[in-house]
Amino acid sequence: MNELQFAGARWWKFDFHTHTPASVDFKDRNLSAEDWLRAFMEKEIDCVAITDHNSGGWIDHLKHKLKELQENKPSWFRPLYLFPGVEISTYDDVHVLAIFGFDKDESHIDKLLGAIDYSGTKGDSDDVTTKNIAVVIDEITKRDGIPIPAHVDKAKGLFQIQPKKLKKVLKNRKIYAMELHDSCSKKPQVYTEAKVGWTQVTGSDTHDVNADDFGTFTWIKMDNPSLVGLEIALQDGDVSVNRDMKDNPNKRPPYFIEKLEISKAKYIGRGETRECNFSPFLNAIIGGRGTGKSTLLEFIRFVMRRDKDLRSPHVPETLEKDSLKYFTCEGNDSLLLTDSRILLLYWKNNICYRLNWYRKEDYPSLEQKKDDGTWEPIQGDIRSMFPAYIYSQKQIFELARNPSALLNIIDEAPGVDAENVYTRIRELSNQYKRIENRQQELNDKIDQKKRLDGEFSDLTRQIEYIEKSGHKGVMQKYRLRQQQLNEIDILEDKWKETHHQLLDTLEKITPADFNKELFSDSNAILSNLKRTNDKWLTIHSKLKELGKEAESIITEWQKEKKAAPWMQDVDSDKAHYEQLRSELAEEGIDPDNYHLLLTQQKNIKKELDLIGEYQTRKQNLETEKQEVFDEIRESWEILTKNRQKFLTSVLQDNQFVSIEVQPFGENWSSIEKKIRDILQCPDRFIPDFEDLKKIYQNSGDKKIEKLKEKIEGIREGDESAKYKSFTTRLQKLSPESMIDLTLWFPEDKLKITLLSTNSKPSKPLESGSPGERAAALLAFILSYGEEPLLLDQPEDDLDNELISDLIVPQLRQTKTKRQVIVVTHNANIVVNGDAELVLPLEIVEGQTYVQQPASIQQRNVREYICNILEGGEKAFKQRYKRIHLGD
Repeated sequence: MNELQFAGARWWKFDFHTHTPASVDFKDRNLSAEDWLRAFMEKEIDCVAITDHNSGGWIDHLKHKLKELQENKPSWFRPLYLFPGVEISTYDDVHVLAIFGFDKDESHIDKLLGAIDYSGTKGDSDDVTTKNIAVVIDEITKRDGIPIPAHVDKAKGLFQIQPKKLKKVLKNRKIYAMELHDSCSKKPQVYTEAKVGWTQVTGSDTHDVNADDFGTFTWIKMDNPSLVGLEIALQDGDVSVNRDMKDNPNKRPPYFIEKLEISKAKYIGRGETRECNFSPFLNAIIGGRGTGKSTLLEFIRFVMRRDKDLRSPHVPETLEKDSLKYFTCEGNDSLLLTDSRILLLYWKNNICYRLNWYRKEDYPSLEQKKDDGTWEPIQGDIRSMFPAYIYSQKQIFELARNPSALLNIIDEAPGVDAENVYTRIRELSNQYKRIENRQQELNDKIDQKKRLDGEFSDLTRQIEYIEKSGHKGVMQKYRLRQQQLNEIDILEDKWKETHHQLLDTLEKITPADFNKELFSDSNAILSNLKRTNDKWLTIHSKLKELGKEAESIITEWQKEKKAAPWMQDVDSDKAHYEQLRSELAEEGIDPDNYHLLLTQQKNIKKELDLIGEYQTRKQNLETEKQEVFDEIRESWEILTKNRQKFLTSVLQDNQFVSIEVQPFGENWSSIEKKIRDILQCPDRFIPDFEDLKKIYQNSGDKKIEKLKEKIEGIREGDESAKYKSFTTRLQKLSPESMIDLTLWFPEDKLKITLLSTNSKPSKPLESGSPGERAAALLAFILSYGEEPLLLDQPEDDLDNELISDLIVPQLRQTKTKRQVIVVTHNANIVVNGDAELVLPLEIVEGQTYVQQPASIQQRNVREYICNILEGGEKAFKQRYKRIHLGD
């Protein structure tokens, strides 16, 4: 989307004072109409008032040439709107600009000059009319023109005439704008005293398209350039006129909704898809009761997947139930049908996305617009990717009633960084629990010391008994003989395996034979083959002999072992061992377990030696755990500081409300609920919780610690409870629940103050009327952010004074930074808020229609506003007459 392409009013660069070769003092009298037009187009000026000195000579010429360029469109062409006009030199020697609509031409200017008796040279600024400025002004307005005193702060400007004459001109109600070149110039005292507040504009007033000041302009806000749009903008003043050429009031916010499409809903788009295009700035949806205004916002909520916002613990169940009719396809109350479709175009950082809600499962819920204009399905979480705030009047009322719910809104602000802080707190809490688990593991090991000491003593007794009175020597000799026998058995097995391998190899390597007759023609190679094969036969023979030799070795070893004196020693040591075994059996000791006992004693000794190390590690973990706990508390404090910093920044200039963050200031009713959840006692024990409440409220800065100590003391038996059953309940709690209690901290509390006004002193939000409370919350909501803000009838709890003094000024300020879409029945919001786009809704044959959306500069929109919001022109005038009776 081009920066200038969007629905509703936008800002146009308007040069109010220009000259052509029709002016005698124009520098290049030979300049062509095409070059003159091109000069403005290259400066990107949108609107030009042709105001030659006492002449309309070039108006028709320029209009004709512009039409040609519009048809041919050279490469440098851009749209340009020409406003016919003239700079008149009055009898008072004051210059006045007269600006007319597109339909006027040179003849219209000539008639005006004739009516004011100008008989001088056309194009000459020195000749004057015979009529004074008052008559000139009257004649300009009589001919549907806009009079603007020219360069009032320069020569031949209105501020240069005598104060007495100036005072008379200032009384003329047909003047509401003036050309002022230096906004810092000091204005005459009579002007200041008159308090006329003329809108200040500027033009280039150049007589040379190559001059440095050529291209000077004033920003004017209009739907499309027209005399009516210009007149309304000039009457609006600063709301629709901006002299800052360095500013770009058309700059769109980084996020905004371009369009909503609804197809086949019950009351919208049933026969034909209905579209709502939106301005990136202030949009006002108006209509009678039951025309579907709120439905549009709820459908936007739905397609943006923000219906979950209504399931917050801070939102009453009634709001969620009310919204179900929008977000279901079942039941008679549903506003959606099985084939309904909702589509939303959302711009994010100059990229257009299409958000879809459709019953068809294969239809993409999210698409991105490509450079060629086609759509590409993409993945992503719609709710988190496309920020927006949507508030109904009921939501605002609940926020005013329960300010703690504001924390959720504050925490979504980027500077608060709440999500990362909460994530860090969760990580630290898990780390704390892991440390606690490791400590518990060490405690379990440390608690084994008494058992290990007993086992170690018993093992020592058994080992000492076995080893006393020579028992040890018998055991050692027997063990040695057993080890020797085992070693011999292993060695014999290896010998036998080697013998078997030799036999297997001999069996596999059989003598080779070959067909000698095949080589009868080559005795030499036959001789070589025979010689080589004989060598292999020799190897086979040697293997056979090795097999016999291996068998002989084994047989000989068996004879030597059996005859060896060592074998007699083995038998003797075995007999001594069997005798000892019999004696120990009477004492309940198995000597076969001797080495096992030694191993067990050694292992237990290691575990006992580690107990001291476990105690040191436990202490180190306790230090680490305390550091983690301190960091958790610091994280909560960081969150508090971030919240306060954010509130201070967005409310520093707010004259209606201030908000202070009170650390850990959550009210007791909310705290009690959380503690009951942790302690798993949702009801009962009222006296005990009353006792906890007193401790919490009377312990000053230590209230959190004292509260936890009391609960832990009751569980451990160090503190008494009102009911014994409460102690029992706490003692049955898992260690995990008590850790959760340790890591719990109360939330912050918001102290909201309604600031003093001329008639009312400052007071807490709780002391304000429903309207004041809602206004305070709206003041905050409107004070920050760049995401789209959608408000559904925010004025319902407010009186018109609050709307005019608070909401309207903040809307004007907010809409320059973010898109606002407001459903309203209040004309002040639409008109005085200067909505860039008004969307009037009507019901036709049971279906909602958007009737000719435009800004209030359009007559039909003004009529809608009057009829819908004021009850019609007759009712409006009647109320005005009754209010002003007696004036």
